[in-house]
Amino acid sequence: MAKRHHPDIHPRILAEAAEWFAVLESGATSQTEQQQWQAWLASHPAHRAAWSRVEFFTHKFDGLPTQTAAAALGSPDMQRRQALKNLVILAAVGLSGFELWRSDYLRGWRADYRTGIGATRSLSLADGSRIEMDAASAIDVDFSTDLRRIRLLSGEIYIETAPDSNGQHRPFVVDSAEGRVRAIGTRFSVHQQHEESQTSVYAGAVEITPSGPGASRQTLSAGQQAQFNAQAIAPIQPTELDQPAWTQGFLLADNQPLGEFVVQLNRYRHGYITCAPEIAELRIVGAYPIHDTDRILAELEKTLPVKVSQVSPLWVRIERR
Repeated sequence: MAKRHHPDIHPRILAEAAEWFAVLESGATSQTEQQQWQAWLASHPAHRAAWSRVEFFTHKFDGLPTQTAAAALGSPDMQRRQALKNLVILAAVGLSGFELWRSDYLRGWRADYRTGIGATRSLSLADGSRIEMDAASAIDVDFSTDLRRIRLLSGEIYIETAPDSNGQHRPFVVDSAEGRVRAIGTRFSVHQQHEESQTSVYAGAVEITPSGPGASRQTLSAGQQAQFNAQAIAPIQPTELDQPAWTQGFLLADNQPLGEFVVQLNRYRHGYITCAPEIAELRIVGAYPIHDTDRILAELEKTLPVKVSQVSPLWVRIERR
C-alpha cells in the first residue's frame, strides 16, 4: 500500500506564503506590503521554507490550460489574488497535500450539522437530548435501532443527554478521531483537538474507550476531565465548571500558553491569527468574550509584553513588544 503523503510544511504556513505570492504578483504592491512581506519572511524559518517551495513550484503554472490561466490573470484584483493563491497551494503541496489541506473544511461542509467561524448552534435531537455546538464545529448524527451515535468531525460540543425515547435504552456515544465516549446519564463535552480529544464531565459519568487495539477504558465522573489519543488516556484532571465557558460566551484561560490560546481564538475570528514562536509559552489568565475578538487582542497587548499587528484584512500577527 502506498504511503500517504504528509507535507513537511504546515498547510497554514503554505497558505500564508501563497497569500503573499498572490499579493506580490498582483502588480499593485505597495511599499508597506513589501515591508510586511519581508517581515513575515524573516519571522520564522518555516516561512522561508514555505516561500522557497512556492518559488520552486510556480513554474508549474506555465503548464496550466489557457482557459485556467486566463481566468486567474484576467479577473478583478481580489478574485485574481484568490485564484493565484489556490493555484500556488495546489502546486506547492501537490494534489494529495492539497486534499489534506482542505480535508477538514470539506468534512465540515458535508456534515449533518456545522457551525462557522464565530458562530454557535443549539440542537434538539429526536430522543430529547440537547447539543450545543461551538464555533467551527461539525457533527454527524446517526440514530439506529441499537445505538444513538454522534460523530464529532471537528470542534467541540456540549451535550445534555435524555433517557432514550420509547424505552429503547440505546447507548448514547460520541465518536471522535481518537475513540469513543459513552454517556452514563450525563452532561459532558467532547473537544476534537489535533491528534487527541478531550472530554469533560459536568454531571453523571462517561466511559472513554480509545480506538487503538488493546487500549484500556476509563470512567470519568462529574467534575473530571481527561485528554486521550488512540492509544491511551492521560491522567484525569479536575474541572470546576458547570458547563463549558464558551456556552456562556467566554473563552477561558487558566495559566494557558499564549500559543494554545491563539489556536482557540482562531475559531472565533475570520481570517487567521499567528503567534510568534518566541512568545508562544507566555502564560495567560482570564475570561474573554468570544464575540469581540478585537477586544481580546487589545487586552493581550495590555496584559502581556506583546504587540498586535494587522498585516492584512484577514491576518493578525502577535509578536514580542
